[in-house]
Amino acid sequence: MQIVPYSPELKTAFIEMNTAWISAMFKIEDSDIEEFNAIDSAINDGAQIFFAIDEMRNPMACCMIRLVGSGEWEILKFAAKGMYTGTGAGSACFKACIDYAKSQNAKKIIIVSNKKLSQALHIYRKFGFVEVPVDKTKFPFERGDIAFEMEVG
Repeated sequence: MQIVPYSPELKTAFIEMNTAWISAMFKIEDSDIEEFNAIDSAINDGAQIFFAIDEMRNPMACCMIRLVGSGEWEILKFAAKGMYTGTGAGSACFKACIDYAKSQNAKKIIIVSNKKLSQALHIYRKFGFVEVPVDKTKFPFERGDIAFEMEVG
């Protein structure tokens, strides 16, 4: 397994992996479609997506991080293909996002999630994120019912 940053040929895999888990457990929201349509501009604005790929260059998992405020970064669109769940691929992408934010002088990393996503919640806590109230004005996602943050700078 190798961790690689976003490249245009991985865009479809990113959208497919995230659409699969979201539509299986929830519904695709307008904000999801907006984020998928704005991947390239987000990357140009300093966001990054990391992918775990296998030896055949097949994407296994992915995770995105973007700047949302002065020194504040958000981890979003964290997914693993079902067959790779539990392999460490997701955790490796997640860690790459944290490391990237730190390299960009992040002060805080935030995550808005859902209580049904027990595997993801386990990873957030494993990496030292602590639960905080959900800021619904800043993150008005229907499925967002739990939030986490980590002070990094």
